[in-house]
Amino acid sequence: MQTSQPASDNWAARFFIVWTGQAFSLFGSQLVQFALIWWLTQKSGSATILAIATATLVGMLPQIVLGPFAGAIVDRWNRRAIMIIADGSIALFTLLLAYLFATQRVQI
Repeated sequence: MQTSQPASDNWAARFFIVWTGQAFSLFGSQLVQFALIWWLTQKSGSATILAIATATLVGMLPQIVLGPFAGAIVDRWNRRAIMIIADGSIALFTLLLAYLFATQRVQI
């Protein structure tokens, strides 16, 4: 006779799968942001571009604007869908940046 495990017994495995995926996603996003700041510094040779928020503020702007509202939005909507949409859009924009760099169409 087979007995299936209750959902509560398998919570740790599911949690760590999601946690690991989010950790890689956040690491990748921060790596891309650092690479953009490094690229801007190399190409422009100017600290002014970084100080005027071209790199740092634009990288942090979504977190600053959406951060206060994100908790309320996630509590009301489907968390899984929000994570998929957020990580998917980040991946698409990262691929777009990679394409622009590969075709040398990126400009300051």
